[in-house]
Amino acid sequence: MSTCSECKSFFSREDEQGKGDCVLRVVDPRQAYYKTRPVNPDGDASGCESFQKK
Repeated sequence: MSTCSECKSFFSREDEQGKGDCVLRVVDPRQAYYKTRPVNPDGDASGCESFQKK
């Protein structure tokens, strides 16, 4: 089982220990931006379509 903390897109939060964010770069025809969502570091990432092993 893969966890969120093993993904390249996972970044731990400095202000809250034991929590993190999944940060993805999104590119559309006019601009590029980053999309974030809070995740649990021990969460199951086996069903995540954007999972990339570190």
